[in-house]
Amino acid sequence: MNQKITRRRLAAALVQAAALRAAQTTAAGPPEDLRAAAHEQLRKNSEALGKTQLPMSTEPAFSFKA
Repeated sequence: MNQKITRRRLAAALVQAAALRAAQTTAAGPPEDLRAAAHEQLRKNSEALGKTQLPMSTEPAFSFKA
């Protein structure tokens, strides 16, 4: 099963995931320690991104040069 993921679909999925997470956070109320909650959310997001496999064709057609 080799599906092509376009940048547009990837962006839509990320926006949708962020909206769902924001809705869950709002429904649960603000956490006691905002810094610890932000750190935990960043860790979970990093793990989720690390598990995602993207083909090289998904990369933009330009490169940054310093």
